[in-house]
Amino acid sequence: MQPTNSGPLPADPALDRVGRIIDIALQAYVYGYPLVALRRTRSLLTSKDVAIGAPVNTFLHVERLMTPRSREVVKPNNDTLYSSAFLDLREGPLLLTVPDTQERYYSLTLFDAYTNAFAYVGRRTTGTQAGQYVITGPHHHGPLPELPLLASPNDSVWLLGRTLVDGPHDLKAACDTIRRYTLTTVHGAPPPSAHHHGPVFSPQHLGGSGIEFFDEMCAALELDPPPAADRSILDLIAQVGVGPGRSPSREVADPVVRAALDTVGVSGDALLNTPPGAATRDRKGISQHDGWSYYLSTGSYDRRYLVRAGVALQGIGAVHPNEALYIGARADAQGRPLDGRRRYLLRFEPGRLPPVDAFWSVTAYDQEQYLMDNPLERYSVGDRTPQLAYGDDGSLELYIQHDEPVQGPSNWLPVGPDRFELTVRCYQPRSPLLDGRYTLPPLVAGDECPPPLVA
Repeated sequence: MQPTNSGPLPADPALDRVGRIIDIALQAYVYGYPLVALRRTRSLLTSKDVAIGAPVNTFLHVERLMTPRSREVVKPNNDTLYSSAFLDLREGPLLLTVPDTQERYYSLTLFDAYTNAFAYVGRRTTGTQAGQYVITGPHHHGPLPELPLLASPNDSVWLLGRTLVDGPHDLKAACDTIRRYTLTTVHGAPPPSAHHHGPVFSPQHLGGSGIEFFDEMCAALELDPPPAADRSILDLIAQVGVGPGRSPSREVADPVVRAALDTVGVSGDALLNTPPGAATRDRKGISQHDGWSYYLSTGSYDRRYLVRAGVALQGIGAVHPNEALYIGARADAQGRPLDGRRRYLLRFEPGRLPPVDAFWSVTAYDQEQYLMDNPLERYSVGDRTPQLAYGDDGSLELYIQHDEPVQGPSNWLPVGPDRFELTVRCYQPRSPLLDGRYTLPPLVAGDECPPPLVA
């Protein structure tokens, strides 16, 4: 007997409630992702039990270029040396001192607890001359030195520096520069500092943390209160027991709510990894052309919580586009996922190199968003790559593939044998890049690479 079609099923209030709880839990996860990812990064990089750790209010200068073994943050660049300091302004303002970098590009970006960049010191904004800057939190009252003021909306600040290094030959000079970035009290004394004590959890793969993710989120919300503009989302997620000072793993008794909070991270991470342009909410600020995605809303996010969380997952510490424009590709011009079994050509026609006032580069990452081992130990190609070969007409062809090109290694960006993705970084981009008048050429896939020879 065939069932009869008597129209749509009647609404089930119980199922409607479950769906709404899951939706709120997902919005809570998306909202809190950057906050928890940054707190975990802070714990990792200030831990006394981690070799690279430095206490709060102290610079950690990474005096080496990034390699496949660099796993502190996802999508590290290979253009600059990193300097990092996690600030605690509850004890008072701090004084940032920078040297004259002799026209060397650098950018010191100050992020609030929610990964919004609220201030810059560096070549684009303040020049390359020596200077001093006062960093204050939201609760400071009292006299300050007559110096430029960098006011933070939170007491927790991440100061992330990028300083240009033109390859191994320039490493010593670049290191000499970054060692002269210093933090003191406004009176010139060493600032109060302390290592993180206690367990350290990975800043990546947050989706597997279960309901305890929301415990971390609630503690961070209490430590660094969100802006008033977030009132509506905070009222919403309070319905599932998430808010400043709460402890959902201990307080939430409703089994449906507990189950949603315990499992929503998996679907949350899947949502954050959804390619731009797919049917997702809040993807404003991402432009696409010939397979390339132009990230035009990095650095400050207002209430674009999904964009903010996606950036935190894929490259925490992203700056505003006018400082550095990030352009990504996971697929070729035909929409096929990038794969080391194919060869790719990126050809810049004469006079069509990326228009920048600083520099540009193309970097390849594996599926976990880290650099990939290769025989050249070359992890990016750009305008500063030694022995890059240009055509007689000024054109430039880059070969992106697993095996060495028949043309030789000069213009080769090696990738692994499996899926990968590309990030093009354009530092101090000119207006044609920012307003869409300039776009990158399509990434053209050639024949599949032959299998490796077996001895």
